[in-house]
Amino acid sequence: MALRFLRAAVAGFLASIVCVAPVRAADPSALVARAVERLGGAKRLSEIATLSISARHKHWDPQETLEPDVGNRLGGESRFTLSMDIAHSRARYDWVRRRIAPMVRTFIYSEVFADGAGFVLGEDNIVLSRQAKETNPSLHTMSASRVIASERELHRLSPRLLLDMQDHFDRLSALPDETIDGKKLTAISYKDDDAEWIVLFGDDGLPARVRTIDADGVWGDCNYDMILSDWREVGGVRFAFDQLFSLNGREIQHVNVEDIVLNPALGGDLFRVPKDVADTAAKQKAPEQVNFQWMLRRANWGSFIDSDQLAFDPAIVSANIWTEVKPGIWHITGGSHNTLVVEMRDHLVAFDAPIANEMSRLTIAEAARRFPGKPFKYLVLTHHHMDHVNGARAFAAKGADLVFAAGNRSYFAAQMQAQNRIRNDELWQKPREVD
Repeated sequence: MALRFLRAAVAGFLASIVCVAPVRAADPSALVARAVERLGGAKRLSEIATLSISARHKHWDPQETLEPDVGNRLGGESRFTLSMDIAHSRARYDWVRRRIAPMVRTFIYSEVFADGAGFVLGEDNIVLSRQAKETNPSLHTMSASRVIASERELHRLSPRLLLDMQDHFDRLSALPDETIDGKKLTAISYKDDDAEWIVLFGDDGLPARVRTIDADGVWGDCNYDMILSDWREVGGVRFAFDQLFSLNGREIQHVNVEDIVLNPALGGDLFRVPKDVADTAAKQKAPEQVNFQWMLRRANWGSFIDSDQLAFDPAIVSANIWTEVKPGIWHITGGSHNTLVVEMRDHLVAFDAPIANEMSRLTIAEAARRFPGKPFKYLVLTHHHMDHVNGARAFAAKGADLVFAAGNRSYFAAQMQAQNRIRNDELWQKPREVD
């Protein structure tokens, strides 16, 4: 069955890989061994027990622009200090985050990761959890998904990543060379417990990129790259003072490091986890699939529900709320984003598919209970922003045709056809022809 598109009138901070002599791409263990030695040696790297980094930060989202696939949208300009107790797997970000879009607001808060838990001290979001509202000073336990996503990113920039690679040569493998921006890069893979890390080296032997393959609601399987430059020496160890993060080749974040201190004294109180946070975290169960990009990018924007359910906070509501605003017209609320469902004589129409497939599945399942025998025939997408269309594929897989403004066809056609091996979602398992 063809999927018809109906045009509506609604118009590391530390990357420890350095080598000076060419190394064969077929020998990734030699690449890592020489890199660690050239950087200062395994002994010097392992002696970095604590680390403090001060930096400026900007974030964008190319899926939040005025026109689809045109330009990029700056979301905010911030400053942070990252304190890492590497020896004990603890970290803390202290943020002064100036949000520019979609509204101007400054958030001052801290993110703490320690003892298997994560929490936010202060207000980091326009959508506060119950715990954040009821505590003084405000704090809330992070979702398991956000902790997993954040700890993966801490590993990306940690000296432990390359030391782990050196300690587990059996997990390394060579990958085909890549040419990016006219430069040939040598690639290796390291399969760790938290991710498959792909490191790409330039001709100078320095790491050009540290990559994971992430699922995105619009673009599907994407290269998520930390692009490294401006190498400087601190205490005999080399750091990349410029880190640009790109998704599918488009800029998402840019970090300019201003200062790095090796082995500073970090007090234990800096990472102290409150008892109610520890108790809540102990009861959490991470979902089978962590939506990394939603957690990472929406945390930057300060406008998401910090919940493993994504669509709602179970501490406030047990499920999304269906309210009949007019006969046959249902408004679905309960989280940060809404959907509208209209009941027709023999079918249903949905307006917007926000957040991710996870919310769409909840809507589809509840609609099947309320309106047996009435499938979703149309999904009307009011605009192309990722937080409103990320769940469109779940509706399309159920047979819904998309209705959208003129000029957006190529954007949504690409979304429907995008490779989704990581999520292995419904539409990837049973594709529909796009016409």
